[in-house]
Amino acid sequence: MKDSIYYRQATLLLRILPIVERYPIFALKGGTAINFFIRNMPRLSVDIDLTYIPIDERETAITSIHSTLENIAGDIERLIPNSAVIPRRVGKNIISIYVRVDKCNVKIEPNPVLRGTIYEPVKMTVTPRVQEMFELTAESKVLDIADIYGGKICAALDRQHPRDLFDIKLLLDNEGITSKIRKSFIVHLISHDRPMAELLNPNYQDIRKVFENEFDGMAFIDISLQELEEARDKLILEIRKGMTDQEKQFILSVKKGAPVWKLINLKDVDRFPAVQWKFLNISKMDRKKIKAAIDKLEYCLSL
Repeated sequence: MKDSIYYRQATLLLRILPIVERYPIFALKGGTAINFFIRNMPRLSVDIDLTYIPIDERETAITSIHSTLENIAGDIERLIPNSAVIPRRVGKNIISIYVRVDKCNVKIEPNPVLRGTIYEPVKMTVTPRVQEMFELTAESKVLDIADIYGGKICAALDRQHPRDLFDIKLLLDNEGITSKIRKSFIVHLISHDRPMAELLNPNYQDIRKVFENEFDGMAFIDISLQELEEARDKLILEIRKGMTDQEKQFILSVKKGAPVWKLINLKDVDRFPAVQWKFLNISKMDRKKIKAAIDKLEYCLSL
């Protein structure tokens, strides 16, 4: 394992995390949050996925993300020997950065659309297994577990990447999809750029090659492709079975462009930029298309 590219990437990632932690506008989410902070490293993680915490207007947020990533890049090149930082830009603004040391890459990426958090982030330290294996420690501001898994469920339904399905399998085998996690998933669902029905009833992807090329050798738990595919099946079933009638009606009200916020009962969700963007797109749909989309969603929700 220590000879693998994944191990070298994870080592670099752990050297970067204390630098990112200096900037309080970000909180850690995704696979690194799950596998290095919440669970005791069942697999390695090689990306730093971040949430921009303030609910700012788009231009303010983009400017803030740009300047903070620029500062992080400068800190990394100053503090990590032989590092090179390659920014990815949209127009003039940096939206993510790639850190390279000795042919090893780590991506640092905030989501410029999914801004804000449902629950309060918490300061956490990497788990004992991480500290023991890498002889490194790091603290990070980490999203609440419900925020993390709400987004992770959406990612698993959308991309169906083996890494996401692995993380979901461990959720289903342990805590399960709690009410809090399910509500968070619903917020991520109504924020997603894909139609909600497509996430609730996804077309299955063939993930064999991705499993072999981008996952095999990353986990410390023996797990087969078939087990991950079964986790995908179970996730879809659990999501549908677990939703309350109120939650289903809320999702449908969003699709109709007239959200009934009391049905979800979460503070400030209506202010989230990604949610507002979804409403804008719905408002632009013609009547025939919106009727067809509502019918499809009702079918997915068994309404």
